[in-house]
Amino acid sequence: MSDVQIIFTPTTTEKATTPLDLDEIARDFQSNTDWNIPEAYMCLILSAAFADGELAAEEKQEIAALVMRSRTMKRLDQSELAKVNATVNERLHSRPNGLAEACSSIPVDMRLSVFAHCVDIVLADGELRQSEADFLNRITSMLRLDADKAKQVLTVVMLKNRY
Repeated sequence: MSDVQIIFTPTTTEKATTPLDLDEIARDFQSNTDWNIPEAYMCLILSAAFADGELAAEEKQEIAALVMRSRTMKRLDQSELAKVNATVNERLHSRPNGLAEACSSIPVDMRLSVFAHCVDIVLADGELRQSEADFLNRITSMLRLDADKAKQVLTVVMLKNRY
């Protein structure tokens, strides 16, 4: 005879709401996409660089420096970076919602810092063109960032680049 007993029985009471909704937290970390983090990250930084239709030398240098210091990218060797770059390029050309897919693949706790990197890249050439501002507005929405926090990041990076 077994000593195991049923100690949990189903109830029909409503689920109590708590400040820590584990289902909601879990949804923030789910990814129903084929984009991995390095691909999604590269998609955003490359899209930032080309937001005005051209790649300035300063933007290219900023991307190279970012790849060298970013924990997400610096572990990749040159051939792996090239493969990620090719994958991103193919997806952006073949998928109308590629950028939105990449944004949703970025972990929630990483989104504001990725946004900051995008701001750094669009400002690398010393100018913020309308197409770049439009891009930043789009990804603010796609990354589901708080608009005030995004504005603070933009302000801080602009101040940083001024001096």
